[in-house]
Amino acid sequence: MSIVEDIERRRQVDVAGIERELTELWKAAAEAKNGNADEAVLRVCLLNLLVFVTDEARFSEVSEVVAKVTESAPCRAIIMHGNPAAPANEIHAWIASHCHLDDRMRQVCCEEIRVAARGSTVKHLARTVAPLIAPDLPVFLWWQDLATLEEKYFHDFLSEVDRVIVDSRGLTHRDSIATRLASFVIESRRRAAFSDLNWTRLARWRDLAAGLFDAPDLARQLHELTRVIIRYAKDDQAPGIPMQALLLAGFFAAQLGWKLKDAQEVTPHQAELRFRAERRRVTLAIEPQADSQLPQKQLTEVILIADRPSGARFSVACRPTGGSDWLYTTSVEIAGGARYHTTIALPPLTDARLVSREVEIFGRSKPYERALRMALDISAELALDAQLA
Repeated sequence: MSIVEDIERRRQVDVAGIERELTELWKAAAEAKNGNADEAVLRVCLLNLLVFVTDEARFSEVSEVVAKVTESAPCRAIIMHGNPAAPANEIHAWIASHCHLDDRMRQVCCEEIRVAARGSTVKHLARTVAPLIAPDLPVFLWWQDLATLEEKYFHDFLSEVDRVIVDSRGLTHRDSIATRLASFVIESRRRAAFSDLNWTRLARWRDLAAGLFDAPDLARQLHELTRVIIRYAKDDQAPGIPMQALLLAGFFAAQLGWKLKDAQEVTPHQAELRFRAERRRVTLAIEPQADSQLPQKQLTEVILIADRPSGARFSVACRPTGGSDWLYTTSVEIAGGARYHTTIALPPLTDARLVSREVEIFGRSKPYERALRMALDISAELALDAQLA
């Protein structure tokens, strides 16, 4: 399916009259078809997607992401821009529609509402937006400004939404906001379900790593692992261990029942973690990889090693192709036994793909929460190690 031109270009409306204006928009769209059923405009809404940004330039970028999301998840989108530091106390709104052709070449359209709040009006955003939420449908809130998670105007939304989506992509263990985010999600999980697009980006790595042990004779190697190496694309401008690597380390530890013993910051970009397993010790190294063609802080390779009984090495690696896809290679090497590898090409994970996947999920993700809790413990140990160094 492809996006087609909107029914009507975005136009400014009075906040109090948004619903009336939307009704007029769809009425005009229906009349424009002159009663031709083959050209009917289908107004579809399966959920509500709320997005909050503090960068006004992100308005258009988010709108493009939402347009792609509506192809697979038709929704009412409410995109909010908040600027509490603005001198004027004012609020403005605009409406538009996102349309695409379905498999039967029918024009399927969804609504987009933009709300720009300045000054003290930001404090009342939740109260302003609540009446605009389509009733009896799930509500997802994509909150893009992590620095404002402690603000009351964010907390006011929690009673209105089913799931909050954040993104820790650019954060490292040295960022205080990363610790506050993890603590907040864990403490607030009873009030609302949370998800992290950074965790969603790890889905491929988690699935591919788990697939290495599908064979019954390899499954037992999971409980013999003694070393794990997680490599990522180095960011020279931002020292610290990326949250993506910490979440994957937390996932392995939480799923396999490892207990964190200690963590050491070897360099500003490298860490060594030590865990206690049932009958052994496990060392997990997080290492930077220079000259990677992948985005900074993105995972490049995961290696899992079982030194006993005979020695086995499992790995997942990612690299770009000459085109737009990324190549993922999985390999297994058993000492004196099997050795094989498989490579598949997958498209890059855009924000639209990630959000489309998130709005299919309802309720809490306990694997994410357990991994996040472990990542928070690792960050605390690394911070303690740095203080004692």
